[in-house]
Amino acid sequence: MRARCFIAATAASVLLVNRSALADVKLGTVQSTCSTVKRFERCELTAHVSGPIKNPYDPEEVALDATFSPAQGHPVTVPGFYYQPFERVMDGGRETLRQTGEPVWKVRFTPRQVGRWTYTVKLSTPKGAQTSSGGPFLVVESSHPGFLGVDRRSGYLRFDTGVSFVPIGENLCWGPSVQPLQAYERWFHDLIKQHANYIRLWMAPWGFRLETKDTGVGRYDQLRAWELDDLLEHSEAAGLYWQLCLLNHGSFSRSQDPDWHNNPYNESLGGMCRLPNEFLTSSMAKTLFQRLLRYIVARWGYSPNLAMWEIFNESDFGEFRADDFTVWLAQTTTFLRSIDVNHHPITTSFHKEAPTGVWQLPMMDTIQLHVYDLRDFPSFFGGSAIEELKQAFHKPVFIGEFGWIQEMVRKLDESGIHVHDGLWSSLMGGAAGGALVWYWDSYVHPHHLERHLRALEAFWRGEQLQPQSTHVKLSFSDADLVGWSVGTPQRTYLWIKNRTHSIDQYLAYRCELAKQRLRQTRGETPEVVHYPPRKVQGATATVHGVDWLARYRIEWWDPYRGRIIARAVHQAKGNTLTVEVPTVKFDLAGKLIKLEWWERG
Repeated sequence: MRARCFIAATAASVLLVNRSALADVKLGTVQSTCSTVKRFERCELTAHVSGPIKNPYDPEEVALDATFSPAQGHPVTVPGFYYQPFERVMDGGRETLRQTGEPVWKVRFTPRQVGRWTYTVKLSTPKGAQTSSGGPFLVVESSHPGFLGVDRRSGYLRFDTGVSFVPIGENLCWGPSVQPLQAYERWFHDLIKQHANYIRLWMAPWGFRLETKDTGVGRYDQLRAWELDDLLEHSEAAGLYWQLCLLNHGSFSRSQDPDWHNNPYNESLGGMCRLPNEFLTSSMAKTLFQRLLRYIVARWGYSPNLAMWEIFNESDFGEFRADDFTVWLAQTTTFLRSIDVNHHPITTSFHKEAPTGVWQLPMMDTIQLHVYDLRDFPSFFGGSAIEELKQAFHKPVFIGEFGWIQEMVRKLDESGIHVHDGLWSSLMGGAAGGALVWYWDSYVHPHHLERHLRALEAFWRGEQLQPQSTHVKLSFSDADLVGWSVGTPQRTYLWIKNRTHSIDQYLAYRCELAKQRLRQTRGETPEVVHYPPRKVQGATATVHGVDWLARYRIEWWDPYRGRIIARAVHQAKGNTLTVEVPTVKFDLAGKLIKLEWWERG
C-alpha cells in the first residue's frame, strides 16, 4: 500500500528565493507522502503556491518541477501539475463529484532504486525561481515487478525485473456520460474475476479528454482529470495495466465519426486551425499540444500500470495528409520521450495500413493493428501477417481492436466464438498480447464474454517468452483439425481448432434454426437441427522443428476452463514429434516442454 503519512517538509527545508521573484507568485509549504516508500510505488509532493496566476497550465507563466536525487546515481527531474481535489458524494440517489478544498500543485514520482533519497522543488516564473529542499526519504525493496518496457529481440513486453508480461484484456475506451466511474467499477470487477490484466482507454471528447470546447485550448478539465486519477488508482490496486490513447480520429474529421465542430483547436471555437490538417502543421497547435503532453506525463506518467501511450486512434480516418502526419508523429513522440522519465512504450493506430515510415520511427516502440469483420480471425492472426511485421521492424505487434462491426453477427454470436478464437489465435500468431475485443459495453459485458479471458490468462501465466520464439509448423492426421503454434524447440505453445466449429458454421446453424422455427409457426413439420459439430477423436498431431531425438512432455489444456486435462511424454523422431491429441470438441491448447536428460517427465 502507498505510504500516506504526510510530513511537512518546510520545517526541515531551506527556502532559497531569487530576490526578483519575491513579488506576486510564491512557493509556500511542500508536503510529502514519502518518508518511507517502496520501490516502484508512488511518492507524492503537495506544494502550496500563492499569488495571481492567469493560466496554471502554461509553463511559460508558472512551472513547478521537482528533482529527486538518490544517494548513488543520477538525479531525476519530473514536472509538477496543477490539481483540484474532488470527492464522490451521493445526491438524491445519484453519485456526483464535488470540489473539496482549494487547488494545489502536486508532483508524482516513482523511485526505481532503493536507498536514501532527497528532493528539491523549484517554482519558475518570468520573474525568477524559488526552490525548497526537502527530505530525506527512504526507498525500500518491494515485490513490485516495475515498469514495462519493450524487448525488441523477443517481440514481447518485460518488466524492469526481467519478467515477461502478456497483456490479456479488452477495450474499455469510455464509459456512459452519467456516472462513468460506477460503470468502470463494474467492468473492473468483471475483469478482475477473470484475472485479466490489461485495458485500452481513450481520452475521448465525450469521456476523459482534458481539452474540450468548454475549456478551450490550453486549459484542462480538472473533474475529468480527477476521474482518471480515481480509475488509475483502482487499476493499480487491481493489477490492471493501461494503454492510454490521447487523441481520436473523429475530432479531426468532418465525415468519419465527425466531431471537428467540437474540437477546441477549430478556429470557430477560438482555436488556431481552420482545417484539421493544420493541427499537424501549426506551430502554435504543436506548442499547445506539447503543453498538454507535459501535463499528462506529470499527472499519470509516474505509474507502472500505465503500460503504453497511444498517440492517435485510427488517424487515417482524420483529414490529414500522410506525410504531414508522419512528420508530426516523429516530432510528438520525440518530445514525449524527452519528458517521460519512465520511458513508457509508445504506439499509435490506423484503421487500415500505416503510412510509409511510421513503424520505422525510432520512438514508435510497438506496432498496433485493428482488424474487423474477418470470417476467419485465426487464419489471419495465426498466419504470416504478424510475424512479417515483427521481422520487418523488430518490434512487438499488438491487436488493439478486433471484432464484428455488423451488429447482427454479434447478436447471433452470443457465446463469443469469434472473441474466443481471436484471443487464442493472436498470441499463437506471435502477437505480444491477446487481441483486444471492441464493443465492451454493448456486447462483451452484457453477455459476460469476458469469461473467455480467464483460461487464456491461466495458460500464459508465468511463461517467460523468449527472443527465439517463432512460428512452429503443425500437421494433423485428421482433416477436420487445424492448428497454430509459436515458441522454441525447448518450449512450444499450441492451439488446435476443430474446423467444423467456427463462426460461419454457428451462424449457419442459427439461420437454419430460425428457418425451422418459422416452418413450425406455419404449421409445417420442422427438421431437427443439431449443434455442435462432430467431435474429433483419435487424431495425432506432428510438431516440426523440435530438437533431434529429444524427449518432450506435452500438457493439454482446456481453453475454456484454463486447466490441464492430460499429460504425456513423447520421444522425438529426428526433428519431428508426433503426439496423440485428446478429443477435440471445439478447440484445445497445449504446451510442449523439452525434458532434460535427468527428468522423468
